[in-house]
Amino acid sequence: MAILAWVLGILGGLCAVTGIVTATEVTDVFSELGAEFTAMFWLTLGAVLLLACIAAAVSRGEYE
Repeated sequence: MAILAWVLGILGGLCAVTGIVTATEVTDVFSELGAEFTAMFWLTLGAVLLLACIAAAVSRGEYE
């Protein structure tokens, strides 16, 4: 579960950075993806992935 937590954390961080870049309109790269990929979408996806990262990190991988 630790590897899953790392992967989800990295993806969540990248989505949050993408949301910030989209909100500040630093580059036009993400405008080609479509109107539905707004800053709110990227920031919400980043938050959900980071919450999933926390859940994967604290969950136990063994049965008692």
